[in-house]
This record gives sequence, structure tokens and C-alpha cells, in this order.
Amino acid sequence: MTETIGLDIGSHSIKLVGMEKTAKGPFLTCLGLKRIPQSIDKEDINSLSILLKDLIEETDIRTKKVRLTVSGSGIHIRRMTLPSIPKKELIQTLPWEMKDNLPFPVETARIQYNILGEFVEDGAKKLDLLVVACPINLIDRTLSIANVAGLQVTHLDVSAFGLWNMLYARDQLKLGETVALIDLGSEKISLFLFKDETLQFSREMTPAGADLTRAITDGLPFEKDMGFLFEKAERIKEEVGILSGAQEGRVAGEKLDFSKISFLMRPVLERWVAEIGRSLDYYRNQFYGEKIDRILLTGGGAHLKNIASYLEGELHLPVELFNPLREMLYDAKRVNGQALDETGSMFTTAAGIALSEPRQVELLPVKEPFWSKIPAEKAIFILVPILTILIFLGMIWYKTGQVTALQKERADKVARVAKLEDLRTRLSVLKEKEAKIKQDLSLFPSLVTPPIPYRKALKEVLEVIPGNMTLTLFEIQSGGKPVGKPSQTPASKETEPQGHPKSILHLSGLAFGNDIHCLTALAKIIEGLERSPLFSHVKLISTDENKLYNQLATEFDIVCDIDIPNKGKD
Repeated sequence: MTETIGLDIGSHSIKLVGMEKTAKGPFLTCLGLKRIPQSIDKEDINSLSILLKDLIEETDIRTKKVRLTVSGSGIHIRRMTLPSIPKKELIQTLPWEMKDNLPFPVETARIQYNILGEFVEDGAKKLDLLVVACPINLIDRTLSIANVAGLQVTHLDVSAFGLWNMLYARDQLKLGETVALIDLGSEKISLFLFKDETLQFSREMTPAGADLTRAITDGLPFEKDMGFLFEKAERIKEEVGILSGAQEGRVAGEKLDFSKISFLMRPVLERWVAEIGRSLDYYRNQFYGEKIDRILLTGGGAHLKNIASYLEGELHLPVELFNPLREMLYDAKRVNGQALDETGSMFTTAAGIALSEPRQVELLPVKEPFWSKIPAEKAIFILVPILTILIFLGMIWYKTGQVTALQKERADKVARVAKLEDLRTRLSVLKEKEAKIKQDLSLFPSLVTPPIPYRKALKEVLEVIPGNMTLTLFEIQSGGKPVGKPSQTPASKETEPQGHPKSILHLSGLAFGNDIHCLTALAKIIEGLERSPLFSHVKLISTDENKLYNQLATEFDIVCDIDIPNKGKD
């Protein structure tokens, strides 16, 4: 079957899935993800289009036609029953039925529907509908991103139907069973409840994944670059997850207090549980105590460590991860099998939108053809001359294109020849300059300067810094005079290699606490530096009280010599 491309442009990342329908089920042809940097404005169409172009190049998709999903706040889904009327009348009636249920003017939304079924009530035929209202500005923004990236959108849907299709394709919906699907996104959490294979209820909630990341940033050291701080917190969230008793550990080589991170995350997690629980209770009340059999988690937040067990304990319902790409057939040359297990849930919406059945709505603007308004009798007399002119113009265009291509080919070859001649001339000039530079360098005596062990010096300093002290300056000056006055005999001075002056380490910082604490900390760092074979002649240059902080602090300056090992040797 023809490959279909599903595209999901979210607030955290852009996901792309290529899918083919086979006799054995869906076949995964390609998979791609592009994270949206925190520094990029989510409303900047050009920036998002550039990221989408990069994703297309990385995945090397074979077609420019894509099936796209609209994501963002403002999408409303409502189930309703209406009399059975023709489709043209139905699409005109729906805005009046949805008018009172929307928080924005109905004129600013595009409304479509999906017919769930038809039944007879009181002798009259009625339609069971699932109606979708989506803001037009959200649709236009999504289409603009794809169009600027050079893609042709063949279908535009909402994520709810993409998720529904994927549940249906992976046989997760059973008759007589109520399943809750929670899509844990970056800016919002979406809850969908399915009963007897049909979507019954949906709701969007906050806070979401990005709020959990922002909570972690409160426990990290201040960074001027907020984007870097957010990315660091995001990495900690992905590696640590929801903690269960650990007090401290390391993430990317950095020691962290996990108990503090858990304390910062807890309010956001509790709000998640409260909002989800409130929505489930509302559904039970609306459907007369309907039982919910199980909860499925999907989306980027579903891969958060221990999230399933945490929600299961708080909601008292079975919770499991829904990864539709796991155990799916795929093209091993274009798809990383390990990524399917680790991040498969992030692609659920994109994979579902790539499937065309069984449920969907079409949000693409419908444009009526111009000729549909012309009577058939007149259309024949108009189309025949137009077709003749078009054929004639096509022949002219084809011949003109051939001539233009030949002219362009000739111009390219002439330009290449000219470029080669220019390169040959430049190469000769560069060779002459190289010979001149070598001749000049031969006149200067060589000087071997022993390397300064910056990494070792920094490591030695960090090991002796007390807990109540922080550095504001770490500076190594080469070619300076020794700080101290070493007791050195004339003979030893004569043996000192000439041309290799000592290097000086200058430390500045703050010690926090009262005078005794500060003096103890200063004594500790000076004693540690003296014990190190790398430093000598350690001196405390100055100390001064600092009143800029909300606790007692003392500024200090320390200098010492750096004894470079193997100094004077090759």
C-alpha cells in the first residue's frame, strides 16, 4: 500500500511517522522527532518550519503529502443527538447547537462532525454525533507551518481521533469495557474516556509536563541563560522520574539532592492526580456510576520513570503504559528499534493520524470548484477553447524549458572553468606565502613553555573547598613573579631553568557564617592548598565583610604559586 505520513506538531517537539497498511497490520516505514528549543517562540511559524524541514531531511521521507493533526488549547469535542437531516443542512445547524458550549465566538471556529450511528426514537430517525469545534486561527497556524516547510496537507484532524484510531488498531478497546486514555503532554494533559469502543468524554487539564520541569528549576543554581536552565531541569526529570526514597545521586556527573527535587515536584504531581480524579468522578456521575476498568498512559510524559505506579497508587485503578509502536513491524534500515521501546508513546498521535480508519473529521478548508457554479451546457463551450489554448501554451512552455536548461548548463560549465583558473592562481600565491613564512620562522629561536595543568589545578582546588564557601574567581596568571619568598640558595637559583617563569593561582570567593566559621573555612582551604604538591607559598591577601547577602559573609583573596611538574623538560 502507499506510504502515509502522520505529523504531530506539539509544543515540546515535532513528531513524524511513516505508515503502510499490510495484511499483517500497520507497518512502520520511518520515524522522526525534533525537539523544539525553549528559546524558540512557539508562535513563530518560520522557526517551526525550519525545524520541520530539518526533520524531513533527517527522516528522508519519500513523499511531500502528509496527514496533520491540530494541537493546542481551544479544541472542543462534544457528543450530541440531532434529527437525521441531509449533510448540507447538518453542517449549517451545528454552529447553532455548539454556540452556547464554546468559550469563544462560534464564527471564529471551524466545526465538523463524525457520525457514530443512527437510531430510531419515538418513530423518528436520529443521528448520534461527535462534534468537533476548532479555532480557525489554530488551523491556519498549523497549515502555515507545513506549507512553509514545503509539505502538502491531505488531511487535517484532531489528536483525539488519532489516538482513537491507534487504540482501535492495537486492539485496546473491548465491548463492555471502559478505558481512560491520558495523553501526558508538555503544555496540557488530555483525558479521553472510551466505552464500548466509542469516545464518550474528553477534557484538557493543566498543569502538564513543562510545569513539572519548571518546578525542578527552582531547586537548581541560578543561570543567566533560562533556556539552558530549563533544558538542564528537563534532563533531570527524564533521568530521575518520580523518586521513591532516594536521598541523593548524580545526573550527568552532577551530584543532586533528590529529596529536594522530589519536594519540588510533589505539588505539581498532586495537582495532576486531583484534576484527573475530579474528571473521572465527573464522568461517573454523568453516566450513573459507570465503572472505569483501566487507565492507559501515552504522550511524552508517559515515559517518566515510576509515573504509572504513582498514578495507580493515587487513583486506585490499574494504570499501564500505552506504547503502540512496540511489537509493530518496521523497516530496520530507517527505524531505530531501541527508540520504539524508549520513546514510542511520544508518537501515538502521529501514528494514529497516519491511519485513515475508522474515525476521523476533516478540518481542511473546503473550496468549491469554480466550474461547479457553471451550467453543464455552457461549460462545454467554455472548456473546449480553454483546453486548446492550454495545450498550445504547454507546448511552448516545454520547448522554452528545454532551451533554458541548455543555456543554464552552458553557463554552469563556463563558471566552473573560470573558478578552476582562479583557484589555480590562488594556490600559487599561497605556496609563495608559505615558503616566505617558513623562511621567516627559521630566524626565530624556539621556546618550549611547560604546559600549565589547568584541569589538575581546578580539581585540586575543588577538593579542598569547604561546604560554606563558594568561589567567585579562579584565575591562573602565567609569567608572574612568585608570591612568596622561598628560602632558596644561590646555587638552586642558578639551576632554575631560564625562560620558564612561575605561574600564579589567584582565588577569590565568599565564606558564609560567623567569624569563627569563616576563619575555620579559610584555614581549611589554605591548609589543603599547602598539602597539595601542585601549590606552594599560599597567602591570604585580604578579607572583608560582605553585607550584600541575607546571611553573614566574608570576602577573601588567596594567591599561591603553581609548581609545574617536569618543568624545563621536553
